[in-house]
Amino acid sequence: MKKIEAIIQPESRDLVVAAIKKIGVGGVTIHSVQGQGAEDPPLVGQYLSKEMIICVVDDPKLDDILKAIANVACTGTKGDGKVFVTTIDDALDICTKKRGTTSI
Repeated sequence: MKKIEAIIQPESRDLVVAAIKKIGVGGVTIHSVQGQGAEDPPLVGQYLSKEMIICVVDDPKLDDILKAIANVACTGTKGDGKVFVTTIDDALDICTKKRGTTSI
């Protein structure tokens, strides 16, 4: 399983969620976040607003999901965002007690 954290422009949020749902992502978590990119001028106390979409997926879906995010979130301008992928060793659905990929 992989955890995907996509930090994107707020106006891309609904398009990204729709695109990854078509591929078979079960659930998503969305956070409003703020930050600065590595190439942004150091603005003390000033941050850019973004949205973070988090989901956990089966490994075979990873490449399709990354392509879908890039296709709909890319405007071709600086600051479109980043996607981070990490490995998930296990997961537990608290209510059903299912573990692993059956829990997502």
